[in-house]
Amino acid sequence: MEKKPLKDKVYQSLRHEILTGKIPGGTHTTETSIAKHLNVSRTPVREAMQRLVQEKLIISLPRAGYIIETLTDEDIQDLFTTRFEIEVLVVKKAIQFITVDELNLLGDNIDQTRACINSGELQKITDLDLEFHSMLYKASRSKTLYRICRHLGDLTMKYRHGLNLVRDLWKEAITNHTTIYQALLEKDEVKAVQAIQVHGDQARAQLLDIMKKIRSDSFFQDGD
Repeated sequence: MEKKPLKDKVYQSLRHEILTGKIPGGTHTTETSIAKHLNVSRTPVREAMQRLVQEKLIISLPRAGYIIETLTDEDIQDLFTTRFEIEVLVVKKAIQFITVDELNLLGDNIDQTRACINSGELQKITDLDLEFHSMLYKASRSKTLYRICRHLGDLTMKYRHGLNLVRDLWKEAITNHTTIYQALLEKDEVKAVQAIQVHGDQARAQLLDIMKKIRSDSFFQDGD
């Protein structure tokens, strides 16, 4: 198997730490500090940082390093509104093309998510949530929608990370997933669109509330 170039490994590692919130928004960093953190030279770090700048995940400061991008409440609202408006198109297409096997996988995903909520394994729920929406994107049979939605999903990941700590919010999410799933089973486009819109409205409101708590330092403790 061909080894992945070091610059790609550095890029993926940094991107993951930013998207999961391990490196918080607003953090100031430099190529030297990142190179030391990852125990690599500055060259692959520089190339990785350039890619992250292009993706709008970090901001380059001339001769002063980088700032990890953070979003205002208005930015978060715009991001989630855009994402779920596009997901309306996704479910409309998915109703036409989704297979029995794909419906079974969605049902299994909901069962696994509900089990994790009940057992308190909340850290697994983000992955299951991403998987649920990814299956919807694939069912649309649109490569363009799939790429757009996956990118928007990545951008929202670190802002959804806080939901892991709030069991009641995930109960609302699984209720919405179940309604979407049932609408797909019934091939009821109106019901599916309404469910996606409710899901988006709730996710946006929940995250705005969480971000206010984060900014007031009353929600998160310093993590690993």
